[in-house]
Amino acid sequence: FIKNKKYSIKRPYIDEYKRLKKLDLPEKNFEKFVKLCEKHSVTPMVTCFAREHVKKIYNHGFKHVKVASYDCSSFQLIRDLCKKFKNIVVSTGATYDDEIEFTSKILRKNKINYALLHCVTIYPTPFKFLNLSRLNFLKKFTHEVGYSDHTLSLGHKKNLASLVAIYLGAKYVERHIRIYEQERSRDGRVSILPDEISEIIMFSKLSNNEKKKYIFKKYKFSLKSLL
Repeated sequence: FIKNKKYSIKRPYIDEYKRLKKLDLPEKNFEKFVKLCEKHSVTPMVTCFAREHVKKIYNHGFKHVKVASYDCSSFQLIRDLCKKFKNIVVSTGATYDDEIEFTSKILRKNKINYALLHCVTIYPTPFKFLNLSRLNFLKKFTHEVGYSDHTLSLGHKKNLASLVAIYLGAKYVERHIRIYEQERSRDGRVSILPDEISEIIMFSKLSNNEKKKYIFKKYKFSLKSLL
C-alpha cells in the first residue's frame, strides 16, 4: 500500500502467453524428466504457474515444487500446492515484505518444508543491485533460504554472486544452465554451461573460513560491496 492505495505488478497476459506457449514441452517429457532425475539420484522439481496445474504436476511424479517470484503472493495457489506437496521452494523477487510473511504463515500452518529464495528480477542483474543482505530478512521466516542468481554468465565473475550467497548462508542456489551458445538460448546472458556449475558445488563443501579465503584470493572482492 502507498498512501492507502494498493499497487500490484502485472504482466501483459496476451504477450506473455504468446511468448511462453512456443516453449511448451509435451507432457510425456515431464515423466521422462522425473525418471531420468531419479536414475541419477537428483531431486526433480518444476515451477507451478497456475492452480489448474497443481494436480497434473503431482501426477507426473514431482514431489518438490517451486513457486515463481510473481506468485509468492498468489496465496490460493500456495494453499492448493500445500494439499499435494510437502516440499516447496518460493522465490521472492517481486514480492512485498508483508506478502512474504503471509505466505510463510500459510506454509507453516500446513507443516510444509519450505525454502525462500532471494531474487532480483533484472536479467542480467548488475552487481550493485544484488542486495544479498536480503537473505538475513528471509531467515526471519525459515532457516532454509537461498538465492536465485541472474547475474551475467560471461567473464571471470560469473559465479561470484552464487558463491557469496552460499557464504552468507544460502542452502539453495538457482542458476540457469544452457547447452547452446548464448545467442541460441533465450536466457543465454544469465545461463552458465553445465561444467561451470562445478565451482559452485565445490565451494559449497568448503568451511566458512575456506570460503572467505577463496572469494578473496580468486576474485579480490570485498564482500561488503555485494550486500
